Amino acid sequence: MYKIIKFFLVALLLAGCSVSDKNTAADNAKLESIPLELTTHLGDQQEFVEGDEIQFLLSLGQDAYIYMYYTDAVNKLTQILPSKKQQSNFYKAGYFLTIPEYETLYRFTISEPFGNESIWVIASDRSVTMKQFPVSIEKIRQLIKKSSDKAYGEYALKIVTTRKEKDIH
Repeated sequence: MYKIIKFFLVALLLAGCSVSDKNTAADNAKLESIPLELTTHLGDQQEFVEGDEIQFLLSLGQDAYIYMYYTDAVNKLTQILPSKKQQSNFYKAGYFLTIPEYETLYRFTISEPFGNESIWVIASDRSVTMKQFPVSIEKIRQLIKKSSDKAYGEYALKIVTTRKEKDIH
């Protein structure tokens, strides 16, 4: 049986985004934490083989806008949420979210390049509009945190992907 996790989530963007400068560094230091966690349909097993389909399971400790990014083994950054197939990114506290949602017909399937990879979930009490795709996860984190009014949270999930070994008979 899959382990149910209390809270799940992580990531967004800095370069080329519209951000209000009303928050200062001192303001951001006072942000309350949004509890979140992320796991996969395999629970604590975080090693996947070529061709495996992954479904991420996310839980949220308070109402928030969720941003999710994937960094592959060669550090290519891909936005998972929001997306064209799953545009809504506001979720209520306690909502158990599966990403991707099966209704979207999108599948997250393991393929090359293989190695150490990360999935970032970032939560904010404010929606952030991106004008350009982010250049790094660090800039995304900074932008979302700076744009947050009262609350911010993040979570990083590390996974390992490998090539499928061929059966020799």
